[in-house]
Amino acid sequence: MRIFRYIATALTAIVWIIYIFAHQYLVLSQQNTIKAWLIIAALGLIVWWGISAYLYFFDFRRTNLRRIDKMSGLDFENYTAKLLEKSGFEDVVVTPATRDQGVDITAMLNGETYGFQCKRYEHPVDNSAVQEIFTGCAFYQLQNPVVITNTTFSPGAQELAAGVGVELVDRDILSQWLDKVKRQ
Repeated sequence: MRIFRYIATALTAIVWIIYIFAHQYLVLSQQNTIKAWLIIAALGLIVWWGISAYLYFFDFRRTNLRRIDKMSGLDFENYTAKLLEKSGFEDVVVTPATRDQGVDITAMLNGETYGFQCKRYEHPVDNSAVQEIFTGCAFYQLQNPVVITNTTFSPGAQELAAGVGVELVDRDILSQWLDKVKRQ
């Protein structure tokens, strides 16, 4: 997001320089000044849209596990939602940050519903995440519970997931998933 601030500041400076030059040296009438501002605003919006589109499409492809490790939990949820959309999931919805009953993202694939719990941690994920997604999927009546993390899962989490049918996506699987989506 810092890059957006730099770009916005640079664009603002350029607009002011153009305006001062036009006003000083071209001696614009009031009507022409309004037209000049409208043209400058339109050009600014086009440039802003172009930069936003570039950052959305190309920044997504440049994201790797090191960048994910630096994300906040909410950023990881939003990034995972984009990753799901690019992987073919439909109706991808990020649930509210609070009171989500353990389900961070809901989605649909091939007529089946999925609930995702996203854990961006610096340590292995324990079995509480498995419990949360299992009960959250029961609450929302979702068919497939999944826990996604940028790290690994504790042995207890793996045992519980195998016992109740929760799919676990750890760092290795996430890395393979990122590579697959980037090649598309």
